Amino acid sequence: MTILETSVSRFSLTVDVSDTVAVMIDNADTPWGRRLHEALAFATSADTAYAVTPYVSVGLDDFRPDAPQRPDRPDVADCHVSGVLGKLAAASYLTARTELRESSSESYLSDGRTVTSVAVHRPFALVEVDYWLRRDANRPTSQYGYAYARRWEISHRSHIVPAGLYLIGETGDHVPRLTGVAGVEANRTDLVSHLFDLEGFGASTCDADCDACGAQWRAECGSWHFRAEDCPTDAWYFDDAAGIDDTTGTIACPACRAGRVGFAIS
Repeated sequence: MTILETSVSRFSLTVDVSDTVAVMIDNADTPWGRRLHEALAFATSADTAYAVTPYVSVGLDDFRPDAPQRPDRPDVADCHVSGVLGKLAAASYLTARTELRESSSESYLSDGRTVTSVAVHRPFALVEVDYWLRRDANRPTSQYGYAYARRWEISHRSHIVPAGLYLIGETGDHVPRLTGVAGVEANRTDLVSHLFDLEGFGASTCDADCDACGAQWRAECGSWHFRAEDCPTDAWYFDDAAGIDDTTGTIACPACRAGRVGFAIS
């Protein structure tokens, strides 16, 4: 069983949400998740990120500011992953669906977590083009590049993202941050069940046990109410815990008062 490092303090009983996404990445079925991760990170940080079909020659003239708009060669740059995916979907490169969305209050996660499945229907790569404006330019155009660019150059090309099925992990309750991408087998149907079958991903059960009297308790689904597990002792609330030690991640045993209780979230 994968046991994640637990953060224990007066106001915290959590595991790092990024560690749970790492579990998803470590159990990937294919190695291509890193390609989609790179492409998404590129598209959310670049000024331009044109999606192109691999092995088709493109040059500077294809990105002229006055060139006709190409639906098959959209600029998918966006500050949010969801925006990038939406633009790629509009160009028929992929389809995306939210499989899981959890807030930090629903489990023992340190922050919110979102998992999106992406089916890439045809391979693509991204091209960044830098534009330099003339001195008399006063505004960019949303149609294609910059209307008043005096020169431009291709500054970056991403690796090719192969067709296939991917799981994108983002973290954050309010502003999702791209954390990792895993490639999965194309024939998987119940992706949520697959995720929660991974040891360490769920972060929904917290076990506590005393190193002196051996008493054991369990809490689930983010609750701080610990019930006794096969031992004659009372239930208790983490809110009432005494002797919290942030360094060791333990509290004073509420049963024997002599031992230390440690926590394991899985």
